[in-house]
Amino acid sequence: MEENGFDYQINLTIEDIRLIHHSVQETLKFWPGSPARNADEQEHLWYLRDSFFRIMMDYNFNKN
Repeated sequence: MEENGFDYQINLTIEDIRLIHHSVQETLKFWPGSPARNADEQEHLWYLRDSFFRIMMDYNFNKN
């Protein structure tokens, strides 16, 4: 949960997940580094990339 106490849920299609995963991967690919961007932000993007990848793999495993 976020420090401010807010936690959100949204509904996404698998196409949304794939697009967000790709966007996160591209952001990491062209990461400008510190001090242009906060290093903690990069670690959070790695977490998001891996989370979206797990969702896609779960979808692929369970869709049949």
